[in-house]
Parts: sequence; structure tokens; C-alpha cells
Amino acid sequence: MDENKCPTAPTNDTKYCLKNKSLEYTTIDNGLAYSLKLTKLDITYEVTSDSVPKIAESILPESDWITIGTQRWARKNLNVGTRINGSQAQTNNGGTNVVEKYCYGNSDANCTTNNNGGLYQWDEAMGYGMIEGAQGICPTGSHIPSDNDWKILEVQLGMSQDTANIIGWRGTNEGAKLKAGGSSGLNVPLAGLRNTDGLFYGQLSDANLWSSSYFWSTSVWFRSLLTSQTDVLHNTTNRYTGLSIRCLGN
Repeated sequence: MDENKCPTAPTNDTKYCLKNKSLEYTTIDNGLAYSLKLTKLDITYEVTSDSVPKIAESILPESDWITIGTQRWARKNLNVGTRINGSQAQTNNGGTNVVEKYCYGNSDANCTTNNNGGLYQWDEAMGYGMIEGAQGICPTGSHIPSDNDWKILEVQLGMSQDTANIIGWRGTNEGAKLKAGGSSGLNVPLAGLRNTDGLFYGQLSDANLWSSSYFWSTSVWFRSLLTSQTDVLHNTTNRYTGLSIRCLGN
């Protein structure tokens, strides 16, 4: 056994090896099919000999979710994956990483500070699919909220359905309820975004969250909150922008 209690000479019966305090993937070329699960904090990852790495299951505790009306939302922005530089595009790279993420200012600390989470291009967030309501990179049992899912939340917080359908800034104080310290309990942080020019903008001034609803060409529906406003922006943005993700339970 090595220092991580992983076998140095695996046998046919060797199936799993968990490396303590590590998200590194260790493959063992013994000529046989293998399965390896790695657990870090609240996420379990799986690697097999014939599949790319993927999020295998969620072990998020019940306390990490909050029920608002008929919906069950994650209390924090999603933060999974390996950080890459903002100048790089996130890619479906054949399994060298489970997920790629940006951290504001190319600093790992900015993915954890204030529960900002990672910033993701839409295709990465969706797991390179385009089905509305897809799980994407959210934990098992949850999904990337659709544009309508966001509207349901906004109506629950006091917005009328007609107002929710408006494109642009709308509502009264629903944005204030969503932001940190607001009555919704979602405490959405002002995590900023990664722009298509590879630079980061807006930390501490705005929050920007994906929906799973594709609009047209490179445009996807999203939500934005500003520190200076109490309403909510409903609009589209470029799918290659890096935004936050707040998962919604199925």
C-alpha cells in the first residue's frame, strides 16, 4: 500500500481507491477494466476504464437545500471542477477533467469566498447538451433551472406572472430577497462574471445566473442582480460568458 492506502500492485479484486484530501485521478494500468470513485467534501466522482470522468452522485446533506413554495433550491452557488485561466475557453476535453471552471480574477480563493462558486460557460454548465432542464453539472437529483423555473421562483417571491414574463429589469424587491441577507434564504452572492474577452467583471456589484433555456444561436436566458437595484434582470447573454449556477431540485 502507498501512503494513501492505495494498492501498489492491484489485483483483479481491486475496485476502488480513495485518495485522502485529493481530487486527483489515479489510474492503474493493469490491463483490466477498473472503477475508481473519489470523494471530496460533498461530491463523489467516478472514473472507469471505458468512460470519461463524470459526477457520479450527490451526497449533499438536506441542510444544503431550501424549499421555497413548490421548489427546492440549493443554498449555495455550484462550485465543482478544476480551475482554468479566464483567457481559455472551457471545452469538452475527452475526460482530462471532470468539469472546468473559472474563479474570479483567476484566484481559487474567489470560488469559495462568500460562497461565490465557480463561473461556467453555458455549454460546460449543461454538460454539452441542450435539453432544457438538463442536469448538466448539477448533483444527481437536481438540474440547471429553466427560464420558467426562475419565473416560478420570482412569482413565489411576489412578482406577478405578467411582470415575470417581461424582458429586462422587472419587479420591485424580488432581487433584494434573492441577494445575500434577503428573505428568500438563497443568499445569492455578487460573484461577477467572466466575459467573452477572458476578463472578469462585476464582483461585489452583480450576480449573474444561468438558466438551461436556449434562446437563439449564441444566446441563452439568464438572471442578473445588481447591488444598486432591488429588481431582477431577465434577458439573454452570450453562451460563452462565464456565469454562476444555482441548482434546482427535481
